[in-house]
Amino acid sequence: MSRPKRERESPAPAAAPAVCRAGLFQFAAEQAFANGCVQSRGLFWCKSGRGEFTVDGVSHRLEPHDLYVLPWGRTVAYRPSAKAPMFTSHVHLVPWYRPGARWVANVPHERGEPECDSPDRRDVAWPGLRGVVRLRAEADEPLGRLMDYAVRWYLHSPRDEAEARALGLLLVRELARAADGAVAPTAHRPEELERLLVHVERGFHLGPRIEEMAALVGRSRSHVLKLFRRHLGVSAKRHVVGRQLREARELLLSTTLPIAEVGKAVGLADPYHFSKLFRRHVGLSPREFRAEHGPFSAPPKPSKHSVSPPRSETEQKPPVDRRVARVR
Repeated sequence: MSRPKRERESPAPAAAPAVCRAGLFQFAAEQAFANGCVQSRGLFWCKSGRGEFTVDGVSHRLEPHDLYVLPWGRTVAYRPSAKAPMFTSHVHLVPWYRPGARWVANVPHERGEPECDSPDRRDVAWPGLRGVVRLRAEADEPLGRLMDYAVRWYLHSPRDEAEARALGLLLVRELARAADGAVAPTAHRPEELERLLVHVERGFHLGPRIEEMAALVGRSRSHVLKLFRRHLGVSAKRHVVGRQLREARELLLSTTLPIAEVGKAVGLADPYHFSKLFRRHVGLSPREFRAEHGPFSAPPKPSKHSVSPPRSETEQKPPVDRRVARVR
């Protein structure tokens, strides 16, 4: 007796991500714009400054080190801070780009643009990365380095398809690792220590002192020292210095600020003391560290992202006035 044939379920598309667009963008204080339908998974990384953006009507704040994974088909609007507008890096990933299809280095931002609703591109589910996901990225960690490389590759290379697909796969895997780390449970720490860690995170650039931290939690200086030693394995001073130097490494890698200005920004205003401390902990001077690891040898250029859709070839160009103005 023959068995009835079961209907085949359409298999989920195999992993075939590709980078299709990337760049840098320095927002101006009053610069705000929106895109109606962005067909990519966007990686939106705030390297400095602050601002806000909305995705499908929901607002999200943007601060240094924030890296947001944005959903497919999003409506997005950006609002930079008036005092410190954000400088951002962005990479557009197509989660599934049909193998064998002609790779196009472009992402539609509005309905009707080229590649919009292309059958060769689609979204797929990424475990732990559904909707808008907020991560943190440091310039000297794998995800930050990979983001920087992807941007440089897109802006300055011939854009080979095989490389676009390889970069896409690497980014997806690194994002999965970052998402796993973001949701991993942490060991229980005393509420007093948590308050002190928040205080250091918010004010490390002011050089918080042990006495100041003790007053914050209403405890003695020795009690604060024991809290850090017992639960973090380092002294309170070393924790503060470590946070300052981590921020210094970030600024050295992601900005072109002079070395002295980097020191001031992290609370180490004496250039000699800053360089000496940096060399002691990192093994290189700030200048050597930037020369060896920094992605920029010149000030970063603004993104070439167009606020309005590109002009089609069929549109008429305005006439060019070739008259030469008289010099009076």
